[in-house]
Amino acid sequence: MDSTAAIGILGGYGAVGTAVVRRLYRAGIGPLLVAGRDPARAEAFVASLDAAGAAVSVQAVDLWDASLDSFLARCRLVVNCAGPSYRVLDTVARAALRHGVDYVDAAGDDPLHARLSAQGGGADEWAAANRTAVLSAGALPGLSGLLPRVLLDQAARPVRLEGYLGGVAALTPAAAGDVLLARGPEHGIPSAAWEDGQTRDRALEPRRGLTLPAFPRPVTAFPFLSTEAARLAQAARIRRVHWYTVFGGEHLAEELAMAWAMDDTETAGLVQAADADVRRHGSWYGQEFRLWNGTDEGPPTRTLTLRAEDSYELSGFLSATAAHHVLAGHVKPGVHFAADVLDPLSTAQALATDPVAKLDMA
Repeated sequence: MDSTAAIGILGGYGAVGTAVVRRLYRAGIGPLLVAGRDPARAEAFVASLDAAGAAVSVQAVDLWDASLDSFLARCRLVVNCAGPSYRVLDTVARAALRHGVDYVDAAGDDPLHARLSAQGGGADEWAAANRTAVLSAGALPGLSGLLPRVLLDQAARPVRLEGYLGGVAALTPAAAGDVLLARGPEHGIPSAAWEDGQTRDRALEPRRGLTLPAFPRPVTAFPFLSTEAARLAQAARIRRVHWYTVFGGEHLAEELAMAWAMDDTETAGLVQAADADVRRHGSWYGQEFRLWNGTDEGPPTRTLTLRAEDSYELSGFLSATAAHHVLAGHVKPGVHFAADVLDPLSTAQALATDPVAKLDMA
């Protein structure tokens, strides 16, 4: 592939896209091509960059017309930060494969993986074309499946794992759409737990007023066994996994529950509720993983705690990391989840030295 072709960042002026661009730019990885439906926003963002990084240009792209093909024709790899991912689905990935372009998706969880791995093509098609697709390269899913592997890889006999993920953050309309649609068995099961090699429904209750090091104030944790957590449990052959979604404020949790109950697909209410929580409690995000090794009695054997102000920056970190690994040839052709192909320890070590996050292991 032409090494002078661009690394395209679709949605590169959004919350996650700008974080990806800045990281690749500062690392001198390029040339970069920032793309989206609003070239004026893209130009303004590019103009804000200092003069010490890779070459950057801008292109107007609409996912639903021929401009997507003209964009991909200029690329050797594309990082998809456009959303909402439930609407984008495999549109960009399929076009990337047609053009022989490697693909990294900051979101793109199980529904996208299923589409790209469908019988009669999919994952085999990517491998046959010697092209690579890395999905779920964000904070959640992504780091949420990668970081607990640091603990699991160092344990002789892991028997129990708990995960707590969430906080308080503003929602972009695209992110609100993904939150709203992140339900159903293709995403996970509320109140479920992983017990003795299988999913057990209605096994857990919400935990209210919970105090954990990952979060600066007491939080409410709702049990939700994500498909990512279930895959991790199967891969690690761990007996018990309890997984929780954490809310640090009241408004978003209430608005989301109401939207799900009413089968509402409008995102404005979620955006406003998230903003109300941020005004009251500030913006913060955390992930905490607690592992029991040998026995599940008593306190956890090891704990990994991640704290950050901005989950979008965390997604940018992992997407840029995945892009760098693909460009370096460290990920084999085919369709993969980021947590399955990035090295847990080296990724955690890099994150621990990054100013966007604080990572502790005990």
